[in-house]
Formats: sequence, structure tokens, C-alpha cells
Amino acid sequence: MILYILTILLAMVGIFLYNFFVNPADYSLAKIIIFTILQPIIMIAWDGLWAFIVHWILPGKWFSADSKFVDVGKKECRFYEFLGIKHWKDHVLELGFLGGFSKKKVSNPNDPEYIKLFIQECNVGSTVHLVNLIFAFPILFCFPHNFSIYFVLPAACVNAFLSLLPIMVLRYNIPRLRRLYAVLIKKANRQANQNQTNLQNQTDQTNQQDSQTDS
Repeated sequence: MILYILTILLAMVGIFLYNFFVNPADYSLAKIIIFTILQPIIMIAWDGLWAFIVHWILPGKWFSADSKFVDVGKKECRFYEFLGIKHWKDHVLELGFLGGFSKKKVSNPNDPEYIKLFIQECNVGSTVHLVNLIFAFPILFCFPHNFSIYFVLPAACVNAFLSLLPIMVLRYNIPRLRRLYAVLIKKANRQANQNQTNLQNQTDQTNQQDSQTDS
């Protein structure tokens, strides 16, 4: 959280200084300050729009635990490891708690239904951030040219970078969660079969005892 806030603050300072010294438009100091402050608000609103579309308009089956739509390959995971993801993934901001499901850590690793839901939330989250990354720059066409180039473009670049990091973290975690889910399902099936066998044995013993009593 602190790193993200610092990144945004530094970006705002950079946008302000860039426009104060470079922007050829004759903006007053007050306008530059106001336009700079508007940037994170614009980006949050823009990202929120696409998050709403992913959550409520795209088919939910695309994000199921076994969906191929968001499948992650071994080469992709190795690439993330090459980038040192194991050392920095825990420092990436995770906002799943705002939607009622935190993906910061696996709180109940022995519950297959929880892990299944965790995978689904990772699929949704990675898609939201991917859409935010893809559509980080079309927002430039929504504003006047000078405002877009000197204010919105730098903010969009920072927004794209901040979207890329959680994409990598979430997609890196999905294969591991799927393997855990498969292990838990096998364990649950073995336990169910064992319970069925025990119940059948108890039933057979009871029937045998009843037969002996009748004799």
C-alpha cells in the first residue's frame, strides 16, 4: 500500500513539474495543480468502469476454477520467476478485500471450496487488471489534445505499470492454487470412498449379526 501511494505521489509531482516547465500551453499555476490532482481520480474512475464490465457483464463461466480462458503456462511462470517475482510479489497492492474476498494470503488451505473460490477470484482479478492495462491509453481520446498529452498520458503510463504488477502476481499464483485444489479434491474423494467402505462394512457386520441371531 505504501509503495503504491508513494508511486502515485511521485507521479503527480512529476506531472506537475513536467507541465510547469515544459507544457507550451499558458496554464496558470492553479490550473496545473488542479489538473494534476485530477489524474488519479480520472484513472480510478476509468479502472472502475472496466472492473464493473468484467465483473457484471462478461460471462462468469470464463473465470471458473478450471477455465481455459485464463490458463497459465509453465513458460509464463518461469518468466515471472526470471523477473524475481518471489521476492516482490508480497509487496504488490491487493484490493480484493474491497469486493469481499482478500487474495493477500490463503487463509484456509485445507478447504477445497475456499481454494476453488480463491482461483475464481484470481481469474477475475487478473482479467480486470489486464483490461485496465489494455485500455489504459484509449482514455486519451476522451480529452482535449494538450490535456491528454501532458497530463493524462503520464498518468496512464503509471496506471498501466501499476496494473501490470498484480496481473503477474495473480497469474503466477493460479497454477499453484489449481494444484492444491486438485490435491484437496483427491483427498476428499479418497475420504468419501473410505467412509463409504466403512459404512458398507458396518452394514455387512450388522446384517451378519442379525442373521446369526435369527439362527
